Amino acid sequence: MLQSLKKLFTRAEPSAPVTAGVHDDDFRQLSFTFAVIALSARIACLDGPLTPEKYIAFRESFPLQGGICGKIRSLFALACENQTPYTHYVMLIKHTFPGRQDLFLSLLERLFRIATTDGTVSLFAEQMLRDVAKTLDISAADYARISNDHNHTTQAERVLGIGKRVSPHTLKERYIELMRRYHPDRFSGDKLSPEVEMLLKLKASEINEAYRVLRKKAA
Repeated sequence: MLQSLKKLFTRAEPSAPVTAGVHDDDFRQLSFTFAVIALSARIACLDGPLTPEKYIAFRESFPLQGGICGKIRSLFALACENQTPYTHYVMLIKHTFPGRQDLFLSLLERLFRIATTDGTVSLFAEQMLRDVAKTLDISAADYARISNDHNHTTQAERVLGIGKRVSPHTLKERYIELMRRYHPDRFSGDKLSPEVEMLLKLKASEINEAYRVLRKKAA
């Protein structure tokens, strides 16, 4: 199975838009899914080995559904080792969904989310993000807006689901609410898969870090 998927990861780069009748919707969606996994893995692994935090950022940014979900971890690991230029996958998306600026902007925003998991965007990641934006004809203004949305404070606000101006009391209440919802101890009596357990631990860690950042800012 993975060998056949590997072939999809290394297809020849498309040179013309995909037109109706050449590929059906299922194939277009499958191509997009593989391209998303490949791009996400590449930006997650640009600065070193894949971290659990970046993997959970990918899963939260792209909540893929369907039969492929059981193979996502294997596909992601495969994509991390793949040496195909990332421009291949950007062009695949551009030609498979021509003119879909809404889709292109959403893709760039989600790649930013993965790239900024550690708090800042590395030089290598920033260059890749700029290349993606340029290839997809995303304007400089839209790129700047998305970039500004992903500073450390904004990410913390997004994690906790709060606005920019909340009282320390409201901040603490929201933190407690989310920890009660996602803390692994809440599910101690359930039979969870190892991946779900890992995701819960990482989510709790993410909430703790977001609360730390915003509490320090409010102090």
